[in-house]
Amino acid sequence: METRRNFIKKSVVVCAALSLPLPGTANGQTIHREFKIRDPKRVLILCYSQTGFTSRYGKLMGCVLQGKGLAVDLADMRGFDPKLLTGYDLILVGSPVFYYDTPANVSDWLAAIPKITGIPVAAFVSFGGPEGNQHNSLCHILHLLAEKEGIPVGMEAFRSIPSYPASWDSANQRSGEHLPDDATYHRVREFAGEILAAVKQGRVATYSSELALREVVRMLPLVWLNKRAITRHTVDGSKCILCRTCEKKCPVDAIHPEKRLVDHDKCLACFGCLNNCPADAVVMEYGGKKLYGFPEYLRRRQLTILEPPEFQHCRTG
Repeated sequence: METRRNFIKKSVVVCAALSLPLPGTANGQTIHREFKIRDPKRVLILCYSQTGFTSRYGKLMGCVLQGKGLAVDLADMRGFDPKLLTGYDLILVGSPVFYYDTPANVSDWLAAIPKITGIPVAAFVSFGGPEGNQHNSLCHILHLLAEKEGIPVGMEAFRSIPSYPASWDSANQRSGEHLPDDATYHRVREFAGEILAAVKQGRVATYSSELALREVVRMLPLVWLNKRAITRHTVDGSKCILCRTCEKKCPVDAIHPEKRLVDHDKCLACFGCLNNCPADAVVMEYGGKKLYGFPEYLRRRQLTILEPPEFQHCRTG
């Protein structure tokens, strides 16, 4: 069976042959708004995280900003009331990159928030490989926040070990097994400081999407194609401990462990249920091959994710 990467490469060639147009890009515009405040006191770090890397980076940013005297709330996007956004002086939004873009549930959530006029905003993403289209994903997030009258002040991408269960044996997987490392966390700390400095100086960030073949790939029905390759997706009742971790991690309420049921129409093929189940109870077959999740991958490879030393004493929430 051909790999997802080979399939995508072939698809790009087909799309180019058919002369598909590139999608519109999210370009930064000159912001003529006043900052709500130049000396922020309350910061919200809002994350959508699946295997924990995005929230880990967000937590470290929170530790840095707490150390500078700010009150920081770290929240999961899935349970956060968007009406509370206007109560903050600075908002950072973090997300993984899925299928060469911002996940659809993140885009939909940001598109539906109320206006946050004058509030400085920043975006950060985690990604598992150098070809993930992370720059354009960041631009997408900032563009959505700017449309709600937030003021962009920065964006950054942080590479992590990939967490795509169908590619545990790939060269890209092996090349990222040491991540995040000390250099990654150093850059996270720098980014937090840069964002705060930009707000204090009233410095607006500009951003512009790149026209690249990855943008053509993004036009393909990647979720649908991946779901076609998933030949079985259910819950093993003999293993399930009803912790509901899969339910909490699912961004579209597609999995119901008590019913041993997955709504395949709703499913986004994000692999969050498989990658987070502590009991190995989520059953997924991809192209007829049984997959295993991220915790099992770490056990088999005897890998431990490095944690920043700040986590020993810093508390955000």
